[in-house]
Amino acid sequence: MKNKILVISSEFPPGPGGIGSHAFNLSNGLSKRGYKVIINTKSDYVDKDQEVLFDIKCPYKIFRFKRKRTTLQNWIHRLKIIRRTILKYNIKHVIITGEFSIWLIPLIKISRSVKITTIIHGTELGKNLFLRWTLFCLGKSNNIISVSNFTKSLIPKKLRLKTHVINNGIDIDEWSFTDRPCTLENFPILLTVGSISVRKGQFNVIRFLPQIIKEYPLTHYHCVGNYKDKKNLLKLIKQLKLNDYVTLHGILKHSELEKMYRISHVNMMLSSNDNNTDFEGFGISVLEGNLYGVPVIGAKASGLEDAIRNHYNGELVNPKNIDEVMGALKNIFMDYDKYFSRSRAYAIDNKWETKMNHYEKYIQ
Repeated sequence: MKNKILVISSEFPPGPGGIGSHAFNLSNGLSKRGYKVIINTKSDYVDKDQEVLFDIKCPYKIFRFKRKRTTLQNWIHRLKIIRRTILKYNIKHVIITGEFSIWLIPLIKISRSVKITTIIHGTELGKNLFLRWTLFCLGKSNNIISVSNFTKSLIPKKLRLKTHVINNGIDIDEWSFTDRPCTLENFPILLTVGSISVRKGQFNVIRFLPQIIKEYPLTHYHCVGNYKDKKNLLKLIKQLKLNDYVTLHGILKHSELEKMYRISHVNMMLSSNDNNTDFEGFGISVLEGNLYGVPVIGAKASGLEDAIRNHYNGELVNPKNIDEVMGALKNIFMDYDKYFSRSRAYAIDNKWETKMNHYEKYIQ
C-alpha cells in the first residue's frame, strides 16, 4: 500500500458536475495504483438512497458533509469532518479541488503538517469578492495543478512558478461506447452538456439557431444539465420562436447521458467569459462526446483550446461570430466520417490511465 491520500472536493458523483467527475476519476486512478484514498465531499442534486448505493460501490471511504442551517455551521461541520479524517487515517497528503475546498487550505495548514496539492479548474478564478482570498489560499499549497494552460494564465505569476498543467482525461471504462458506424441520421442534432450559464454557451447557440436552421432545417438542439437558471434561456427561446427546435433535459442519469451522446452529431461549446466571474477551464464534455465520435465546436480564448485540436476532433471559433460557427459546421459535415473517427481516437489517447502517470509525480 502506498501513501494515504485525502481528496477534498466541492463536488462528487452521483451528483453532476465536471469538478466532481474529475475528482472521481482521479480517486479511482489513485486507488488502482495502490494508494489508500479517502474522500471528504458534499452531496447536491441527489437523494440519500442514490448517495448510499453509489458510495458502497466505490473502493474507498467517502465521508459526506451534511447540510446545516447556516453557512457558519456548514463550515464548522466540514472542518470537524476533515480534521477527524486527517487524524484517524494519519493523512500526510491532501488533494484539494473546487472553490470551497480551496478556502479551507489555511485552516488545514494551521493544525497539521500536511502536504497540499490543489487542482484548479477555472471556475474558482472569476473576478469576484472572494478572488483575493482564493489566491491567498492557493499560495499555501505545496503544488498547484491546472487542468489547462488557460486556467494557469488566470493566476498571478508568482503562483505559476509552482503550477503544473495536466489536462483532463476520460475513464473509458465508465462509458458503454461501441464501435458504432458513423451516421448522420436525423441530421443535425446539436448538444451542450453543462449547467445553463453564460460560461457553457447555451445562450450563444440559441442566438445563432435561426441562421443554423436556415442552412440545416432539421436542426434540433439539446441542452443537458442543471437548469435551475433556465428562465432567461426560455425567454430567449420563446422570443426567437424556437420552442420546436430546442429541448432542455435538466440533469440526466449516466445511462441517459450516454444515449444523448450516441444520437448527437456536434457538441456545441460556445463558452463565454464576458462577465469575468466564471471561466471554462477545460470542458470534460469534449472528451465524453469524442468517445462517441461526436466532434466539438468550442470557444477560442478558453480552456477548450487545450481540449480541442483544431480541425481534428473539432473546431475552435469566436463564440460570438456566426460566420465562424457556420463555417465550422460546414467543415465538420463536409468531412464528417473523418471528424467522427478522429474524435474517438483523440478521446482514447486522453484516457485517465495516461494522466495518472503525470499526477503521481506530485503526490509521492
